[in-house]
Amino acid sequence: MYEIAGDPRLAKFLRTSLTTLANGSEPLLRELAEGVLSGRVNLREAVASDAYGEALSSAFERFSAYYDRLDGDEKERLTSETAQQLDDLLDERHPKP
Repeated sequence: MYEIAGDPRLAKFLRTSLTTLANGSEPLLRELAEGVLSGRVNLREAVASDAYGEALSSAFERFSAYYDRLDGDEKERLTSETAQQLDDLLDERHPKP
């Protein structure tokens, strides 16, 4: 993961995101994340693989549809909350629950 992230803080974010996917309900995304976290597969190879393409595309489409339904204020609030959560994670201001 470090070869993709380059920065240890971004690698931490990536690891946290993959852990979330590994604990999620989508079997193919869970498999992808578990493989990357365990070192069995390289992240670049995994996301480029046809095996995971449909699951990744579907997840992005669901998020895009959700985001498109938000009004301007909701998008601004989501963006602000996400930025704060990312800052907290990367700066380790708050320990993970």
